[in-house]
Amino acid sequence: MKRRIAVLVLVLTVLTHGTLAVLADTSNQVETPDVDEDEMVYEVESIFPPSGRLESTAYQCVFVNHAAGYSVAVPAGTVPAGQYHLMSVGAHELFVNNVDGYSMLVPRGMNVDMRFSEVGAFLYNDNMRIEIYKEDIRPLGRHGRAIYINFSKRFLYNTVDHFLHYRGWRVVYGTEVYVTSWSRNRLSRIANDKNHYVSLDISIGNYVYTVMIKSNAPISTLGGYEYMLRSFRQEAITAPGYVRRSAPVDIANRGWNQETKDFFIRFFHPDAPLTWGIFEPETAMFDYSKLLGYEAFFEYTFPILLNYSEFENRYRHPNLRQRLDMARDHGRVLVLTLQTPLHLPDDGSNYVYKILNGEYDAFLRDYARVIADFGHPVMFRLGNEMNGDWCNYSSFHTSKDTTIFREWYKYVYSFFEEAGANANTIWVWNPNGESFPGFKWNHELMYYPGDQFVDIVGLTKYNTGTFYYMYGERWQEFEELYEELYWRYLAIYGQPLMIPEFASASMGGSKEQWVINMFQVLPRYCMIKVVIWWDGADFDAYGNVARSYFIDETPELMEIFRQHLRKIPLRGLFG
Repeated sequence: MKRRIAVLVLVLTVLTHGTLAVLADTSNQVETPDVDEDEMVYEVESIFPPSGRLESTAYQCVFVNHAAGYSVAVPAGTVPAGQYHLMSVGAHELFVNNVDGYSMLVPRGMNVDMRFSEVGAFLYNDNMRIEIYKEDIRPLGRHGRAIYINFSKRFLYNTVDHFLHYRGWRVVYGTEVYVTSWSRNRLSRIANDKNHYVSLDISIGNYVYTVMIKSNAPISTLGGYEYMLRSFRQEAITAPGYVRRSAPVDIANRGWNQETKDFFIRFFHPDAPLTWGIFEPETAMFDYSKLLGYEAFFEYTFPILLNYSEFENRYRHPNLRQRLDMARDHGRVLVLTLQTPLHLPDDGSNYVYKILNGEYDAFLRDYARVIADFGHPVMFRLGNEMNGDWCNYSSFHTSKDTTIFREWYKYVYSFFEEAGANANTIWVWNPNGESFPGFKWNHELMYYPGDQFVDIVGLTKYNTGTFYYMYGERWQEFEELYEELYWRYLAIYGQPLMIPEFASASMGGSKEQWVINMFQVLPRYCMIKVVIWWDGADFDAYGNVARSYFIDETPELMEIFRQHLRKIPLRGLFG
């Protein structure tokens, strides 16, 4: 699945102050009917450039802050000291974030999670979770604050699942704050589901500090949020940000059968050479003739095939076993992708909420049982590109709450565990290479489900070409797409890497030269073990080809692939 338009074009209602007056009594709330609303259209560039990054060595990670000009070495998996302070203040505790430079009162006894402090800070207890993000709004332009606040609340357009209680501006001690309160129905498959929300967007200078409070009961019954809001202060920044590096599960403890272990070692061992796979859509319809024609011409066999499936109904996938058997008969392993349908259900609600309410249990139980009964290696990719707003399982559509995705991921995993399917399933976690929107609450790391649920990490970026040049889309070489992404992923993810899907469009440059350059650059990224070309196209609203990713688009392109692929030693599944 790929984004139809690479640059966000936001049609939104911009919040302006209009007749909003500074309040002498800061405990009063200002309702939005008094605020002027103008319809505006903005182009927004993609992800915000990070201030620094983690760079890995064999034994440690080094945080390099390029903006401030310093680096700090930390052991992998260890949160550096001095990231925060927590001190008792009356009935509450004062949380001081030394990375993002702020302090605020929080409930007493909160646990603090700073494993991803470069992105945000997270505090939690049994009843409440507080997520705090510092967003630099300057890259969004003159109306950056309005764009950030409005676009972050687009999920509220879904009034079937989300119930808005309040939204409006306040002025607290001279600081403007946009307050949003909403709830959703409790999800039966999430233990201790926190389905009540308050979001405080605190606007100070060039930044918006988002304090998102999630609770298992209305916040008013848990002490409210007023003391948090009124105590918020900027502080000095005294510590660099940190990102915990993920750690793979030891193969000996993974529970795989011997065939799956052998496959994983053969293709994803650190010393394994690069292997090519392909998405050829006709194979999903059990027609391998085009694939076999490609392979005969290229003199190369693609041992790994990308395959898409979705929640077809509530009971069973219609032909999952046939797909697995057909691939096996041709000596291939599938990267089996499971997504929710692109369209919404008839009632307008979100599929993820339905799944987490148990409405698709029968489907998942059958899906996992089929894979378990198959018994041979399957690479399974659930909900890829989850940090993209084109996916309805993105938190962009589910209360701005990435916990929903993580719980959904782990819930599906539980069916595989119960069925015994994890004995032959290799789990591929695959965010998009850029987050859309590029806000910290939507950062890919916020979707990471945990080391025990991820065997391989996928990288995905496309050269989308210039069909949508009017929206800022531009030609990008392979190196431009993957250079920074590769080194960043290598620093923060300990699992093997692969590119589960990528390709180049043809409009805007030479696709043939792009592929030549790609083959020259790929060897530099030696920890990427598998790459899969996406042999298809994106279409515009009228059904015309907008982005042609076809591998056979020209005879010259086919010959370039042939000259490079034929040099790669043939690799069957087991030798």
